[in-house]
Amino acid sequence: MQIRFHCPTDGCVAIVEYEPLEEAGGGIDCPRCKKRIALAYTEAMRDRGIVDQCSVCGSRELFIRKDFPQAIGLAIVVVAGICSVIFYRTNILWAWAALATALLIDLALYLAIGKVTTCYACRAEYRKAGLNPEHEGFDLATSEKF
Repeated sequence: MQIRFHCPTDGCVAIVEYEPLEEAGGGIDCPRCKKRIALAYTEAMRDRGIVDQCSVCGSRELFIRKDFPQAIGLAIVVVAGICSVIFYRTNILWAWAALATALLIDLALYLAIGKVTTCYACRAEYRKAGLNPEHEGFDLATSEKF
């Protein structure tokens, strides 16, 4: 299992990545501020490889999302939109083809990209872990609690 999170130390903005999480012991050192970050593991994490509680903050409020950078998705939509507007002046079929191409790229990425478990409270991300059936997709009402 792999974990990725922002260092919880005040003033430190480092992104901490560690794999395999099972071998981290009681914590890991921040690569920037060098402070020890305590990590807690549950029995489900050790034995079954399923995240049921955040190791960083201890929250049980977790959600599952696609492991895809939103900036790339936005770039695909913007490029397809601009191409569509440019092609619309010359040939409407080319304009629709640009939008259809973006749709097909989006569909292919959706099917190929895996999922990641994310903590609502600290936004820690857990990759290469089994998906917990108790966790659902992102919920704005739950997110607003944090």
